[in-house]
Amino acid sequence: MDEVILAEKAIKGDKEAFEKLINIYSKRLYKEIYIRCKYEEDAKEIFQETVYKAYKNIQKLKEPKYFKTWISKILINTTNDYLRKNGMIDLGHNENSYTKEVLIDDKIETKIDLYNAIDELEDKYKDAIILRYIEDLKVEEISNILDRLINTIKTHLRKAIKDMKSILKEGYGNE
Repeated sequence: MDEVILAEKAIKGDKEAFEKLINIYSKRLYKEIYIRCKYEEDAKEIFQETVYKAYKNIQKLKEPKYFKTWISKILINTTNDYLRKNGMIDLGHNENSYTKEVLIDDKIETKIDLYNAIDELEDKYKDAIILRYIEDLKVEEISNILDRLINTIKTHLRKAIKDMKSILKEGYGNE
């Protein structure tokens, strides 16, 4: 069934339609949360809170075609609130926390380094990079989700890419 139709039904109180929408987006949402917080238990809790907030506020969604954008905004705010409350903004981590998520052929190290580089970015750049290159959203959608001007998003993406290149070069400087 078309996602817009499901969103229209969910807005009108159809619980099954809402559940179907969540099932469509659950992997994407969980992956985005996990990239931000790095801990499975925290990611599960944030995911549940995101779904709960979306369910409680679905009637506030004015345009059903923007469900993906709307729930992404809830996810970002919920994740940031959770991380702030739990003192986890500057997360320490070890590389092993990434391996089970990105164990794909011989690309483990590259993926680990890439996620570490994303983790090193300032939040405003991290949000833009995750939404653009991991979630594959358009700049306009990212602008709506983050409530920032399109040119600001473009600047954040350029800056994030520049910073990540620098971080990745530092990691390979001794090889």
